[in-house]
Amino acid sequence: MNYKGNVTFNAEPLAVWEFMLDVDKFSSCMPGVEDLMRVDDSTFTGVMRAKVGPISGVFAFEAKIIESAPPTQLQAHVVGTDTLTNSTMTSNITMDLAGADAGGTQLTYVATVDLEGRLGIIGDMVIRATGAQVIKVFFQRMGEQVDAANA
Repeated sequence: MNYKGNVTFNAEPLAVWEFMLDVDKFSSCMPGVEDLMRVDDSTFTGVMRAKVGPISGVFAFEAKIIESAPPTQLQAHVVGTDTLTNSTMTSNITMDLAGADAGGTQLTYVATVDLEGRLGIIGDMVIRATGAQVIKVFFQRMGEQVDAANA
């Protein structure tokens, strides 16, 4: 599955960048994420609870920043295994930050997500809709926090 889109924040790129690297702030925006911990400067672990159609899952995951060009681009790789269905999820995410009109920041994201196991069998349509909803809520929460901190 592929996701892509743009989000505009009322803050400078450096403020958005710093928010993205703050474990507590970042995790507070992601629906279902619990126990996010920094392992080192580029690796994070955590748990994400999610419901996809009739199946609920608890994914233990590791997210790793594989490349970054502060404060303009971040590439990450995420691998998770669902403890209930034994499904696996891998994702590659790229976020590009650029100055926007009126001094804000335009964030452009591209994410590929692959699921294997029982969750993968459910079907692309159900999983795609769930993923799109998680992304929407994440960026809505992030926008509220970034914009409030830089108002």
